[in-house]
Amino acid sequence: MAIVLRTSPPPPTMPINTRELLDAVAVLTDKESMRVALKSSAKGAAVAGSSTFVGGLLAGPVGLFVGGALGGLLAYAVTHDQFKPVSHIIRHDLSVREQERLKERIVTALSQFQATDLLVILPLLTGNAGAQKLVLSTVASFLTNEMRMQIID
Repeated sequence: MAIVLRTSPPPPTMPINTRELLDAVAVLTDKESMRVALKSSAKGAAVAGSSTFVGGLLAGPVGLFVGGALGGLLAYAVTHDQFKPVSHIIRHDLSVREQERLKERIVTALSQFQATDLLVILPLLTGNAGAQKLVLSTVASFLTNEMRMQIID
């Protein structure tokens, strides 16, 4: 008499909802205070640098100090609110196609954790420091390399 062992099929995986995954990633980026510098950062640097230069030309070392201080204040005024949280970029500024590409990157990065569906990924994002770090670096890489944005600390 032969004994036949039957194995049950693996449980079905749920498709990963892009919105839910990216919302969880956005919460994670908020927790880490990740922000993106917008293009006006160069403008602020130019304002601060030129005012320091002009101050130095007009008044020497004291002019450098005064020009730098005034230039810094002026640069702040010019670039105020020119940094966006990464969560805002993920939720509102990425197109649907870009969101899908980011989701695929995240899912691929998390494949080493055998994360096949959202029921596995969400607990990973809340309780596994390694997975969190991997997701944050994946998001930073995506925004830097594909979207040509600059992540600031």
